[in-house]
Amino acid sequence: MTRRRSRAVLAAVVVAVVVAVLAVVAVRLLDDEPTAATPQDSATSDAPASAGINPSTPDTYPDTDNTGVPPGTELAPYVGPCTITETVVLSAVDATEVCPAIVVQATGVRIEASRVPRVESTATQVDPTFSVEVVDSEVVAGGWIGGAVWGSNLTVRRTDVSGGQHSVHCGSHCVVEDSWLHDQFNPDGEAAHNNAFISNGGTDMVVRHNTLHCTAELNDTGGGCTADLSLFGDFGPISDVLVEDNLLKANDSSVPYCAFLGHAPGKAHPVATGVVVTGNVFERGTNDLCGVYGPVTSYQADADGNVWRDNTWDDGTELIPE
Repeated sequence: MTRRRSRAVLAAVVVAVVVAVLAVVAVRLLDDEPTAATPQDSATSDAPASAGINPSTPDTYPDTDNTGVPPGTELAPYVGPCTITETVVLSAVDATEVCPAIVVQATGVRIEASRVPRVESTATQVDPTFSVEVVDSEVVAGGWIGGAVWGSNLTVRRTDVSGGQHSVHCGSHCVVEDSWLHDQFNPDGEAAHNNAFISNGGTDMVVRHNTLHCTAELNDTGGGCTADLSLFGDFGPISDVLVEDNLLKANDSSVPYCAFLGHAPGKAHPVATGVVVTGNVFERGTNDLCGVYGPVTSYQADADGNVWRDNTWDDGTELIPE
């Protein structure tokens, strides 16, 4: 009899504990409803939980129809800090009216389905672990002399990037995919040199399936585009770069060549290694050359790990670098 009573008491205690735990979980779920900037315990997946996603379009190059804030997304005014010092997700917000820049000083920051000003990851300056991912968003850098998306440990996917001197300025460890880089800032009376994608020295970069378009025209003071894609060994060697399946748009006004690929004897680090350029399309443009002088320069075929493969003009003709 005593054993039966003990078992009954134990069962009652277990049921009470389970009910209490479920109540606590329910309260926490209500309290944890995400806001504009929600701290995360770990990195989130590529599929936004609370915002739309642009469709994958492997047979179409990125443009206004498949990059930026997904159609139907309602943006709320951003109310968080402009300098981010903890791991957060910015989802479906518009920060262009309140922040001159989103400065990332934390690891694993994610910006999704949002409209933001320029984005800076200060990993190279402060802490090498700082990182940011910008997906399905619009970066509007406006009249800024510098990168619209700048720094190291950058991931940019399905994003419309405009304004700024350069669309993406990468230090090291950058992935840019399925994005549209265009309409850089080049003011009259200044000699700014523009690029869609540029690195002045770094390693571990992937530039895949983007539309790269340096659009600035030559002005009276020597300002204009350098290239759609530029790899320069100014502050460190260029190494381990994959440039794959991009459309490099023509500009016969100010782009000398549509791509500079790292070999530059006059630079501090003249040899680029591990530069793999494959499956890209170069638009001929009105002068049939993509740039003023040609499509590509500074490719060193005999440097360690360099590969040039299956790159063509936009009419399908094989393109062989000089």
